[in-house]
Amino acid sequence: MMKRQAILRSSTSTVPKQARRCCANKEAQTQVICPTGTLKLSACTNGMHSLKLETVAVMITSSKKCQEITEKRNGDINADTSRHLKDCIKWLTSFFKGESATLSLHRPALCPEIFNHGNFRSKVWCILEEQVKFGRTVSYGELAEMCGSPRASQAVGSAMRNNPLSLIVPCHRVILSSGKSGNYSGGTMNDTKIWLLDHEKTFKISDTIH
Repeated sequence: MMKRQAILRSSTSTVPKQARRCCANKEAQTQVICPTGTLKLSACTNGMHSLKLETVAVMITSSKKCQEITEKRNGDINADTSRHLKDCIKWLTSFFKGESATLSLHRPALCPEIFNHGNFRSKVWCILEEQVKFGRTVSYGELAEMCGSPRASQAVGSAMRNNPLSLIVPCHRVILSSGKSGNYSGGTMNDTKIWLLDHEKTFKISDTIH
């Protein structure tokens, strides 16, 4: 099985916060080349702001799950922000290598100003991250019930489309009630969703691991 080296591209320039966010801290950004494509990471001193798949790999194969993610940065950023990005990169490295150790790794810290709004969308993200673990799936309706609003499956779908932290808040684990995988990223990355679900089946699952 061939291993291709993945590269973390240098892109850690500090940028102003976006208008849709309420975090007053500046954020740093970087990019990771992973089996599914290019991931864009952003964080501030309090934790992660976003993890988004910016470009999709032309072909996703099982052999790519062994790709190594290496870090290459230029310039200095705040130590706390750098730590959050490094924690996220460590988690991603383990995840894409298919290491069972991923299950016991603490997920990267999330900036509370971004994720703790007390609205339904934030509630959906939190419950999905906390209760739907590796190798498991849930339907939109089931997730709505878990959030205490059984008729809010469409609102759950909206929360999935606007999820700022792909993979860590695992919107790919939300499927149709028929058992089909359904759309991912508005239907533009459906093959990626299928690959992620299949990839997670290789992990050794334990109900005792958070």
